[in-house]
Amino acid sequence: MFNRIIDWSVDNSILVVGLLLGIIAGSAMLLPSLNLDAFPDVTNVQVSVNTEAPGLAAEEIEQLITYPIEAVMYALPDVEEVRSISKTGLSAVTVVFKEGTDIYFARQLVFERLQTAKAFIPENVGTPEMGPNTSGLGQIYQYSLIADDGAKYDAMALRSLNDWVVKLLLMPVDGVTDVLSFGGEVRQYQVNVDPSKLLAYGLSQQDLVTALQRNNTNVGGWYLERGQEQLVVRGTGWFASGEQGIHDIEQVPVKTVDGVVVTVSDLADVKTGPEIRQGAVTLSQRASDGKVEQFGEVVTGIVLKRMGANTKATIDGINSRVALINQALPEGVRFTPFYDQANLIEKAISTVVKALTIAFVFITIVLALFLMNVGATFLVLITIPIAIAMALAIMAFMGLSANLMSLGGIAVAIGMLVDGSVVMVENIFKRLNANTSSSHEDAQSFKSSVKLAGKEVARPIFFAASIILVVFAPLFSFEGVEAKLFQPMAISIMLAVLCATVVALFFVPALATFLFKRTRNVKPSAILIPVERAYQRALSFTLLHTKWVVLVVGLLLVSAVALVPKIGTEFVPELEEGTINLRVTLAPSSSLETSLAVASTLEEKLLAFPEVTYALSRIGRAEIGGDPEPVNNIEIYIGLKPVSKWESARNRDELQQKMQAELSQFPGLLLNFSQPIATRVDELLSGVKAQLAVKLFGPDLAVLSAKGREIESVIQNVKGTRDVAMEQIVGEAQLVIAPDRQALSRYGLSVSDIMEVVQDGVGGVAAGQIINGNERYDIYVRLKESARKSSDTIADIRLQSPSGAWLRIGDVASVSYESGPPQIRRDDVQRRVVVQANVQGRDMGSVVQEIQSAISSRVDLPSGYTVQIGGQFESQQRAQKKLSLIVPLSLVLIAVLLYLAFNSLGQAMLILINVPLAIIGGVFSLYLSGQYLSVPSSVGFITLFGVAVLNGVVMVESINQRVKGGMAVESAVFTGATSRLRPVLMTAVTSALGLVPMLMSNGVGAEIQRPLASVIVGGLVTATLLTLFVLPALYSVFSPKQAAN
Repeated sequence: MFNRIIDWSVDNSILVVGLLLGIIAGSAMLLPSLNLDAFPDVTNVQVSVNTEAPGLAAEEIEQLITYPIEAVMYALPDVEEVRSISKTGLSAVTVVFKEGTDIYFARQLVFERLQTAKAFIPENVGTPEMGPNTSGLGQIYQYSLIADDGAKYDAMALRSLNDWVVKLLLMPVDGVTDVLSFGGEVRQYQVNVDPSKLLAYGLSQQDLVTALQRNNTNVGGWYLERGQEQLVVRGTGWFASGEQGIHDIEQVPVKTVDGVVVTVSDLADVKTGPEIRQGAVTLSQRASDGKVEQFGEVVTGIVLKRMGANTKATIDGINSRVALINQALPEGVRFTPFYDQANLIEKAISTVVKALTIAFVFITIVLALFLMNVGATFLVLITIPIAIAMALAIMAFMGLSANLMSLGGIAVAIGMLVDGSVVMVENIFKRLNANTSSSHEDAQSFKSSVKLAGKEVARPIFFAASIILVVFAPLFSFEGVEAKLFQPMAISIMLAVLCATVVALFFVPALATFLFKRTRNVKPSAILIPVERAYQRALSFTLLHTKWVVLVVGLLLVSAVALVPKIGTEFVPELEEGTINLRVTLAPSSSLETSLAVASTLEEKLLAFPEVTYALSRIGRAEIGGDPEPVNNIEIYIGLKPVSKWESARNRDELQQKMQAELSQFPGLLLNFSQPIATRVDELLSGVKAQLAVKLFGPDLAVLSAKGREIESVIQNVKGTRDVAMEQIVGEAQLVIAPDRQALSRYGLSVSDIMEVVQDGVGGVAAGQIINGNERYDIYVRLKESARKSSDTIADIRLQSPSGAWLRIGDVASVSYESGPPQIRRDDVQRRVVVQANVQGRDMGSVVQEIQSAISSRVDLPSGYTVQIGGQFESQQRAQKKLSLIVPLSLVLIAVLLYLAFNSLGQAMLILINVPLAIIGGVFSLYLSGQYLSVPSSVGFITLFGVAVLNGVVMVESINQRVKGGMAVESAVFTGATSRLRPVLMTAVTSALGLVPMLMSNGVGAEIQRPLASVIVGGLVTATLLTLFVLPALYSVFSPKQAAN
């Protein structure tokens, strides 16, 4: 088959060149449609269900809403886990499905089960709704609206502009699933009722609500014929908006007493005011002149990307609408983006492109020095751009995204891409030089030389590529996060190597007929001559002292194995995003106003660091669909200058330590440093915004809290842990109104009489909306503030019994201050508390081991209570389990391929000796560089197996050809090995140099690629050195057939 391919390629060289140009043109057309992302989306298949129940406390939310929703979800197929959080006013349930489930199918299933759940949720408590169809990395763009004149546009006006102008302009952008408003004040038309006036007129709050609803309707009456015309009949009774709307509400009649109409204005004060707030945002930033500007409260928007949409295209779509948004906004209001994932994408991709470019330059220099021929160097080099362009075009066609990992795969493979072409060109060269002495100078003999050279190496080139493909195939058995991280890399490497092999076998021989016609005399490489002489001497010595060589290799292998336990383990090194995410937790009973005051103080302290460009504090939660955070939680986004411009710290860890030291002067604050995407990914994995989640499960919140505190103090004493904190499940201040049933029955009242006053009077009730175009604002009726400002005034609210007697609430119920849970979290219907921690300065594996032994020895858990460790550690364990299967499987597949290639078990084993030789260098490079054994470094080892075996294939094939030609084994080994010195060195040096830029890089994403590159480079050094000496030395031992011949 290969012979036919090479014959056809050389005979139809013009056609082949035309085909190549066609492929290049096709790739160029497909490339613009390639998805661009910063990072592979590691989100599991999950659907969130949110239910708002205004005013209800966490315990009622859990029992009335969360449990019924959770209970029906387990009946669905392929559900892996159900997580929930119940907190004041909100239930958020997350249903996680198995990998591979279609997200739209999953959403459809959840939607159907919600209809069943609604039957179990009491009426008027809340309506469950599915959350936005977005991923963990879906918060791709965040902006703020800032008014130059705060007096003209206050927080309420800005929020209205965001909700009804900006949002509506962003929603049509392709790829946007939702835009969440955060901060500012939502406008309401408030009817603040005076309870004493209600009593005086014998009215209830419900009478007022009914009157408002009856006086705020539009209706239609079909048509009215008028001559030849047809008129549409409309009844327009809606309240007007603005000041006129307030006037309309005040004029609504509620009751007639002795012929006098009692209107709303007689009973209540009507005005516009803010909705009860769940969150706020403040911003401070450094101006271009270096001065710090504190904007105070601002209104922000969070744009959520639809699951599976193209991040870069979506952000480009948003940016194209910025001019339109600024045009629609009134003068004096600015639309200012402050977080944009496109910046991260550009940085991540530029990291890889830079590495590719430098690697290309290195490889060019190496090839020029080794081949000493411009045509040959050019022919090998064009393999790289052609193979990469073809691979990217196929990725675009398959709908795969180009991100840090998939492009990183191509950067890893860049050295391998030229392997096939190097072997092919080098052999064509050799053949042409051998033929120069003959008298046949015609074109036919030239073509036949090229064909013969191609046929000689076609099989090893094909098998070499097959080995690379086989090595990466088992990576497709990864699951979860590691699958989403490393499968794109495996796909891109496999595609690039496949394309490079096609180029080497099909296009290089054809192009050689054009490039080599006039350049047959090859100048010997000035570098290679001394290297070849030194190698021949060393090889002669090695062949005479085989036992010593085996002993040295054995010692190196033993020392490498001994080092492995000293190398720590982790899941994936942390990606540097260029933004810090600082979570600050206050006491559970803290109010929004307290958090706002703390946030502005912290921003001021943070901007004292010259590295910080802005500090934006998000307090509490945005609208439904955002993170369900309480108001005692402040999340500060800290924008940073490029690392090269830093003054007070060298890296992020050092800067975070200095920030922590500066902020720890404020007592009672829990600080947790992370990064925006890292936080989101951690939360997706375990429901916790930290790397490690120690989960304690059990039924009683008090026991969970006590034992959780014990676990927290144990973990704090473990070296390498930081930001250790137990989530707050006690300590929320509550004012509890508990009915006295005996007193109620004495007066003939029911519990619901009191509960209506608490819910509608103290909490408030909506009585319709005021509609103005797209804008909608609630009419909200509740008791005036002075009647509900303390426990005494609430106890003093009056009720009328069926007998007509007037009673205080305090007469029939107790009003007391109590402490309750601010939130209740559950995993798989079990209540749980989490002690979270981040790991720094130590590997994850050993930290977890120490935590496990410390908890089992020092924390005594009652029956019914269990501990689990989740987060990144869970993924690491799963990945290690898979790798323990994948690595041996890769080796078995390589062995099978080698046996098929050489038809000799001995020779297959001989080539497989390269694998332990390669491991030696990989282990030493990890140990010496202080890196951990993580998933990227394991992928590096797998790649290394393939690359190391390639050299062995080339070497053994060369010796075999000479033995078959009738040469004595000793001579065949010597001449075969020395003749392959150039291609073996070239492939090894190009592969290693291709990765050096990744080793040296410090751009975004370099952290993940560095362990992978250092393993391959270190392994290549030992594998190449040992291939050149150990394989020839052991050839006769492993090839008895050939030796006998």
